[in-house]
Amino acid sequence: MVTHVFSEYGQTRITIHEINGVIDLDTPLKVHNYHLIMLESGSITVDLNFNLYEMTENSTLHLSSGDTIRKMTHSGDIKGHHLVFSPEFQNEMRTTRKSPINLQLKKEFPYQKFSDEEYSYLNISVTKIIRYMENTSHHYRSLVIKNEVLNLLLDISDKRRTENQISADQDVRNHNETIRKRFRDLLNGYSSEHHQVSWYADVLKISPDYLSKIVREYDGTSASTWIHKSMIETAESLLKNPDL
Repeated sequence: MVTHVFSEYGQTRITIHEINGVIDLDTPLKVHNYHLIMLESGSITVDLNFNLYEMTENSTLHLSSGDTIRKMTHSGDIKGHHLVFSPEFQNEMRTTRKSPINLQLKKEFPYQKFSDEEYSYLNISVTKIIRYMENTSHHYRSLVIKNEVLNLLLDISDKRRTENQISADQDVRNHNETIRKRFRDLLNGYSSEHHQVSWYADVLKISPDYLSKIVREYDGTSASTWIHKSMIETAESLLKNPDL
């Protein structure tokens, strides 16, 4: 796998892996950096935060710090790029394009599909970023790289916002569906500390029985089962790092 690295202030700021038949993500995984998977061809199935995404050609998937990838499988012909941004670089980009709507949409719609023409523009941006990462003699290398990354992220955000803005603004969604999604979000951050359904029900301002009913209605399993699953997957992820 070909990898390109951009370092600044003694830290690795951006890493770009060229995907060619394999993607280097060992699951289950608790994400600590900001990832952008760009799939040019092939297919990838990702279980992200208890939601299943089927990536196909000309698509992208955002992974944010705190996300949990439970499982990932892919075809043998995948091709594209896997960009990893350090938390510091991510925060810098976020302050540049700070928008509550964009952040909300990225969290709710991490997967995005593009036309051939749209994806070709994204690829051009990545090609430029790699070119400047390799050109260490360029006097404005750092600034140009940041601008190209910003252009890339804004192009993806524009597509996401155009397609999903109406959905994001309609806060009249099914009440039970909203509770279910909030419960899954809570699991990602608190399942290692809180193991009782009652704790999550208290946070959601509903009874434990009602929470269990909602989860079972949508998923066919109990809320306690989801808590146990999340605990096990967090433990499996931590066990891969002996230092922890």
